[in-house]
Amino acid sequence: MQVVLVMLRSDGERRSFSIVRDVTLIGRREDCDFRIPLGDISRKHCRLVKEDGALKVQDLGSSNGTFVNNQRVQALALSPGDTIQIGGVSFIVQIDGVPHDDELVHRGTPAQTSLPALPEESTQGEFDPLAALEDSSTSELSESQIHRDLMTELGDSSTREQQA
Repeated sequence: MQVVLVMLRSDGERRSFSIVRDVTLIGRREDCDFRIPLGDISRKHCRLVKEDGALKVQDLGSSNGTFVNNQRVQALALSPGDTIQIGGVSFIVQIDGVPHDDELVHRGTPAQTSLPALPEESTQGEFDPLAALEDSSTSELSESQIHRDLMTELGDSSTREQQA
């Protein structure tokens, strides 16, 4: 089963992330498989589990919850086209190419994210949005500098580390 999480922005930009592991831990901690370093995301927020031909999301007791199609969930089997919201970031679930790229739309009204525009591309393995921001002009920057840049883009002028 090929699973891709597609992040869509209101300006039409998209970014795709391949989920290659059978169990993918999503959260803010550096040891998460899919790291999203934002304060409204718990250290260990949720996990995606591929099992018996199905994809499931399980919340791990996160402070702000895990939402599927605008409904808070503890555990749920996902279907192609479902929208997962983790903190202020939303992803559309694509399973084995369904829905097709030109059919991707959020179900419901997900929270708007102010992430900077990102080029469309697929990333395999571990995810770190800080790395997603890197391009030829930022590849020389340290992770802390990219983190400050990301927080500035998100409107957090304090570059403090969030604790949750």
